[in-house]
Amino acid sequence: MYSVICLIGSTKYEELFRKLEEDFSLAGYLVFSPLVYTQSGDKPKCGEDKKIILDHEAELKINKSDLVFVVDKDGYIGSSTKKQLDHAILLNKPVFYYSKGDFEKLTNLS
Repeated sequence: MYSVICLIGSTKYEELFRKLEEDFSLAGYLVFSPLVYTQSGDKPKCGEDKKIILDHEAELKINKSDLVFVVDKDGYIGSSTKKQLDHAILLNKPVFYYSKGDFEKLTNLS
């Protein structure tokens, strides 16, 4: 398969991201995912200057991806994720959602 998938969503769901990274990798995807998990909230622990860099990196990962998977646990999409989602849609990237059960559609691992 070897499609490139970019995981986006709130970094407060680090454990879920890690699980999805592993599962998508085992299903044959090359996975882009956040590598820093201290950027959530109004006052990110990584600092505002670092969050700007990380948000830009997320857009670059989306640019290089074949599809985007939104890690929207309980349907939650924050402002940064919304911006990334808008960027993906602008680039006509196929978008899939954790909350809609799209993981199983993409992996056939259920």
